[in-house]
Amino acid sequence: METGKTRNETDTGTREGLLERIASELGCMYLSDLRGSTGKARFRVIVSDIPAIDYSVKVWQDALYYITGIEENFSTAEQAKQRLLEHL
Repeated sequence: METGKTRNETDTGTREGLLERIASELGCMYLSDLRGSTGKARFRVIVSDIPAIDYSVKVWQDALYYITGIEENFSTAEQAKQRLLEHL
């Protein structure tokens, strides 16, 4: 394993990405369905239940951008996760 890489970034075949995880738990057929799911209570609960440390800050930032269109940089995964929750 490369130094500085998380398990999620290196073991792509064994663990699903953040967007895929959220979509799967929401029952979305396509990732693009996530964009129309914002504002729903279940979406918020699912994201709340995902530990921020499961994914890198970049993955959380990318999810925020994909779902909301908001592009921001954060110091920690927890900060990015919280911003995503604010917009759900």
